[in-house]
This record gives sequence, C-alpha cells and structure tokens, in this order.
Amino acid sequence: MEPEKRSVLLNVAGVIVGSYTNGPGKRVVIWVQGCTIGCPGCFNTPLQPHEPHHLIDPVVFARTISEKCVKTGCEGITITGGEPFQQAVALSTFTSIIRESDLTIVCFSGYCKDALFTSTDVSIQTLIGSIDILIAGPYNHRNRYPRTWSDDPDKEYIFLSDAYSDDDLKRDIECELLLSQTESRYTGFFDFGDRCLFEDLLSE
Repeated sequence: MEPEKRSVLLNVAGVIVGSYTNGPGKRVVIWVQGCTIGCPGCFNTPLQPHEPHHLIDPVVFARTISEKCVKTGCEGITITGGEPFQQAVALSTFTSIIRESDLTIVCFSGYCKDALFTSTDVSIQTLIGSIDILIAGPYNHRNRYPRTWSDDPDKEYIFLSDAYSDDDLKRDIECELLLSQTESRYTGFFDFGDRCLFEDLLSE
C-alpha cells in the first residue's frame, strides 16, 4: 500500500446528500480526493491525483455531516473516492465522531480485504473498526454494471457490525441524478446511455 501523507486535514472531492444508490437506505456520500492504485479503466480518474481539493478539518466536517444526516433523515454515510484508506489518519478521526451520532458507515476501497486487515498502520485499523460495511477490491471495468451489489465478483463485502446483513445489499442498483442549488451530480451504476441522458439534463 502507498504510504499516506500524514496530514490532519481531510481532502474531499465532493459530497451529496440523500443518495439511495451508494449503500443501504438514504445516505450522505463523501468522495475523497486522491488514489494511487491505478485500476485499469478507472471510473473516477479525476479523483486520482493527490492534489488539494477541499481541505477540511475532519472534526468540524464530521459535526457538519452528522447534523446534515439528522436534518435530512439519512441513516448514515458512504465514503468512496479516490481511495479512503490513503487518508486513514484524517478519516479515522472523522468516522469516530460520526459514530457518536449513531450513524452507519459504508466504505469503498480499491484495496483487497487482506491488504487492509494485515496492515500494521494503526490508523487503518482504527478506520476499519468504525465501519459497518467494507466493500473492498479493485475496480474492474468489465463488471461495471452489476444488477445488484452482490453481482460484482471483484468485490468483497465485509460486514463489520450487526447494522446490516447481506440481504440489505440484495437489491437492484440504479443510477440517480441529484440536484441542488449549488451542485448537480449523477451517481450509482449507469451505462453510456444513462450518462448521456444525465449530461443532457444538466446542460439544459
């Protein structure tokens, strides 16, 4: 695994509120900036460079996100990227505060389960300990459009608490377009036709 740049700040690429396609239930989704894994055909290449995007104090950010979850009825957060475990120091602080609000945490990683669980990095183990569902494994563009969460053979689904079970992921995955006064974003699992439709809608 690549060594982490030890910073107390979290480098965030984007946030959406109210997603139903990034884990069980209604969630706040956080994309972190930076990933050096380099999966072939990476779906989020703009999020690969470890360049400053939004540098945020993880304590302040956690309190803001917790309040947003409560106000909007989101049951938890999903952390994706980029590669979350390349910011394990900041994210372990962030998730420890999210936990205080009884919110659930889903985390995607391009690393395999064994690489994460055998790491001697204390911050990585601390981050793992705060997660309810870890979805681990490299991105494979050949399996880009699974019908359900469990359809992706390249991912390992590790349930680290009793908050969820495999049944919570055995549902159809869709794509969604989220609109706000400040930002519009599409997310989920979509094909070329979906992307073109969403980009046409956003351009109008």
